[in-house]
Amino acid sequence: MANPVLFVIAHPDLGQSRANRHFASIAKSVEGVEVLDLYKAYPDMFVDGSHERHRINDKSTLILQFPIYWYAAPGLLKEWIDRTFSYGWAYGTNGHALEGKNLMLSIATGSEERAYAKGGAHQYPLKEFLLPYRQTAHFCGMNWLDPLVYYHARASEKEELLAHGNMLKSRLNELVGTPSELETAHGA
Repeated sequence: MANPVLFVIAHPDLGQSRANRHFASIAKSVEGVEVLDLYKAYPDMFVDGSHERHRINDKSTLILQFPIYWYAAPGLLKEWIDRTFSYGWAYGTNGHALEGKNLMLSIATGSEERAYAKGGAHQYPLKEFLLPYRQTAHFCGMNWLDPLVYYHARASEKEELLAHGNMLKSRLNELVGTPSELETAHGA
């Protein structure tokens, strides 16, 4: 595969999350996508940064899939970034391993989109809560890709979940460089 993707899922109880579980399942179905379930891989919360750096080396894109908890990702994702994106590898002297790679977030939130606005329950647009990830990408020389956000995850209809899943699958196929089923069906 010319453009392999690492899909990192960070949900402390994936079995109870209809949306995140569905998105992980979709990622597993796309050739060229490696799925890393952080809470399964690191139940003790100790991330092996060296192992993760090795895992990332041949990937062209990193996708971080997570639910928004108190305006941030679950703690193990932060730990994964802290242990993996090390000085001399991701940034700093000779730290060029992530340069030119893509970083994309795929997020599920229980709130509706209108809650992330001035006057809404969360007061600010969601993109403002994502600035640390965007800055991390910039600092490491990565390309920031627009996030995929699934709003109102807990109360959405099945059709909405499936439609968002199809958007994710199309994006994954685009990133790995394989034609989507629609393109294949129409001979594109």
